[in-house]
Amino acid sequence: MKRIDLVEFNKELFQKLQRAGVKLEDYRYCDLYRDYRQMLSEGTKRTAVAVIVGERYNLSPRQVYNIINHLESPV
Repeated sequence: MKRIDLVEFNKELFQKLQRAGVKLEDYRYCDLYRDYRQMLSEGTKRTAVAVIVGERYNLSPRQVYNIINHLESPV
């Protein structure tokens, strides 16, 4: 299979994702988001969660906040 085959097969999906503002790279943050939500549900303060998750994924707390805000924005 070639790249073009994969793109053509998923063309409609890619178009919908692009219109919704989803970035192709967003898949990389699924585990980060899951960890973030889990820690919040356990009662950990938001600031502490951003620091801990940031260290885990080698990101600054600001980057964590930006990623979370992006993923939680309405489509």
